[in-house]
Amino acid sequence: MRAMVFAAALMAAGAAYAEPVTYTLDPAHTQVAFSIDRFGFNRVLGRFETIAGEVVLDEANPANSSVRATIQVASVDAGHDTRDEHIRGERWLNAAQHPTMEFRSTSVRRTGERTAEVTGDLTLLGQTHPVTLNVTLNNIGTAPNNQRRTAGFSATGSLNRSAFGSTTAANMIGDSVSIQIEALAQAPAAN
Repeated sequence: MRAMVFAAALMAAGAAYAEPVTYTLDPAHTQVAFSIDRFGFNRVLGRFETIAGEVVLDEANPANSSVRATIQVASVDAGHDTRDEHIRGERWLNAAQHPTMEFRSTSVRRTGERTAEVTGDLTLLGQTHPVTLNVTLNNIGTAPNNQRRTAGFSATGSLNRSAFGSTTAANMIGDSVSIQIEALAQAPAAN
């Protein structure tokens, strides 16, 4: 009898994830980093500290999954206070006039067992253009620290800053910006 109850519980738990589940990005464990060429000598590395959003994950049909993320532009940290002020300023990311950048997926195309191309609209500097990210689902399961259903992702991509109207120092600072994302997202706590 106990075995039947246990089997029924497992089936019910599996059925709970047959439908899409909304996961919330964990801001303490989600990082959005970038790098850009500087004068042809090296690449400047930076990241954004304040990120919020959600992932709707459809394990049965990944193409129905989606992501929405908002980044606070003023949270940029490129490792040097003066440089950070410049990046936040009017000539670069203009955080005063455009305090957030936002990514909303428009399609998910599975490319492997745990990989997908996620294309979406990125709004930056008041302009919206498509960006494609190469995403790997690192793990999905129960987190050992809080027993919540958790999904972890790594993603890479790039964009041309000139497409968004950022042309400051175009002959010295690269146009292509590399993007690297490490994201942790958690489903709502069980009742």
